[in-house]
Amino acid sequence: MLENFSSSDFGSSTRRRLPICFALDTSGSMMGIPIRQLNMGLQNFVASIKANDDTRNSTDIAIITFGSKVDIVMPFGKISKEKGLPEIKASTTLTPIGEGVLTALELLNARKEGYKEMGIKYFQPWLVVITDGAPQGPNAMQNMELAIKACNDLERDDKLVVFNIGVGNGVDFDLLKRLSIKREEPISINSTDFAKLFEFLGSSSSSIVSSGMSDDALYTMDTSPKGTAVDVDDFMKFIDEDE
Repeated sequence: MLENFSSSDFGSSTRRRLPICFALDTSGSMMGIPIRQLNMGLQNFVASIKANDDTRNSTDIAIITFGSKVDIVMPFGKISKEKGLPEIKASTTLTPIGEGVLTALELLNARKEGYKEMGIKYFQPWLVVITDGAPQGPNAMQNMELAIKACNDLERDDKLVVFNIGVGNGVDFDLLKRLSIKREEPISINSTDFAKLFEFLGSSSSSIVSSGMSDDALYTMDTSPKGTAVDVDDFMKFIDEDE
């Protein structure tokens, strides 16, 4: 187990929790504008969570990055108005996506065990995978296949919601698509679309914890796939129509 738990880690609220783990690509191709936009989007997302009592008391966030190695940048913990967000940096050429996803799943599983120990109910965990490339590095494809199987098994049992997100044109969308058996196509964004993406994630998390939006609605968007992925604008249209 990757985490140790104490009652203080969960605060005094007994609200049902939504654990979200971000698995983020920090390979060399993310340097410059993409990583800056990613950081801004994350900051805005966390700020929106903190600004609302429902989401602040219900949403648990962890961040891992995968580059030359997998790092747990921010473990799960109670969100406070004072807690800042570490800056994500890109500085390598490797892309161990599979290892990153497997680590994220370990974190989510450990968090669920913590909820059970504390007697706290929880929503289906979210895994948000953002990459601009394809698996690279030692055992990269082997780990990717293990990650795909693990995600598929959890989704099949309604124990995980997967957001498989590709940035730009260098993504292996066919492989990224396989991370989810419920989403028809992965989500496709440009590096300038991170604000829209995190707005969508913020709106969705708020809808889940505040108004009981179903997990299936996060997959069955009333949109038509475009090529090998669904554009993030289609997801924003869904949110607009749902309000």
